[in-house]
Amino acid sequence: MITEFIETAGIVSYPLLLAAFLMLFIIIERTIVFILNYRSINKAEYLEAISEFDSNNIKSNILKEKKGIAAKIYYNTLIKKPKNREEFKLYLDAEEIDQLPELEKHLGFLNFIAQVAPTLGLLGTVSGMIKTFQVLGLGGNPEQMALGISEALFTTAAGLIISLPAAAFYHYFYAKIEKLHNQMNNLKLESESMLFKKEIKESNQVSQQESHNKELKKNELSA
Repeated sequence: MITEFIETAGIVSYPLLLAAFLMLFIIIERTIVFILNYRSINKAEYLEAISEFDSNNIKSNILKEKKGIAAKIYYNTLIKKPKNREEFKLYLDAEEIDQLPELEKHLGFLNFIAQVAPTLGLLGTVSGMIKTFQVLGLGGNPEQMALGISEALFTTAAGLIISLPAAAFYHYFYAKIEKLHNQMNNLKLESESMLFKKEIKESNQVSQQESHNKELKKNELSA
């Protein structure tokens, strides 16, 4: 089958075959990575696990037992025992920078394949049409003309067949990553508020007091 494709598509068949094999490899590899590491976040479960996190009892910790990259991020963050909001945000951001790119790996190349495959198909189309016109110039052998037209159409179809699944899987994977990002941001805000509720309350009280003092000074100056 591959030999027939090479004979029909001509020299452009080699980069098209390479693009097809790379596309399949990336899709399979990314699918395995997502199956092992990607889990949608159940906010209620995560908030409960975060609130009950005990860094002194690591073995029976819920976050350690949970599968998914989000659980790993929060486990690695809380095990460092952040003392305040700033430390918590710093540790969490650092873990996200370390862990989340694992899901995005190779997706840029998959998008490149989706964009370049139709161009390779078009190149084969031009090559096939050139051969057809050369045959016409030499008298127009019907068999050779048919081969040129066949090469032109075959490479176009091959380019599109490679491009469509590559683009589809690229957008599918990135949609899942974007969903996880949004869930992580939502969870970050709620977990931060839950863990450092007292600190946030004190900060608000200080802000209110400062605002009140400014208002008093303003009234005194006006008087």
